[in-house]
Amino acid sequence: MDIFLIFTILVFAAGLIGAVLSFYVEYTKLEALESYFSENKVVCDNKRFWGRNTHIDRFYRMLLINQLLAMPKTHIKRGDVTEAELAAIPLSLKRWALWPTNFGFIWAASLFIWSVWYRW
Repeated sequence: MDIFLIFTILVFAAGLIGAVLSFYVEYTKLEALESYFSENKVVCDNKRFWGRNTHIDRFYRMLLINQLLAMPKTHIKRGDVTEAELAAIPLSLKRWALWPTNFGFIWAASLFIWSVWYRW
């Protein structure tokens, strides 16, 4: 088999794995994450706006929490979240929240490499 074909299969399999991982976190870990931000105005307003339980609503609610966890110093300076709220979240739950995004960045980089390689 050609190495490009193997890389192609891996890139598209990784896309499916990333989608499944994202769905899993959105449907099993989101409520636990939101419970730690029950007094936070930004998260409560976001949950009120995206309150239905459709996939897009859960995605955007998860996206906000992911931003708060990925760049905590920026959001603490802006007053969106406090250090105490972030410190209360267990490390394992933070990792579950951040893994789909980190995996997505790696997948996007590999997709860029694939597209350059395809044109070459």
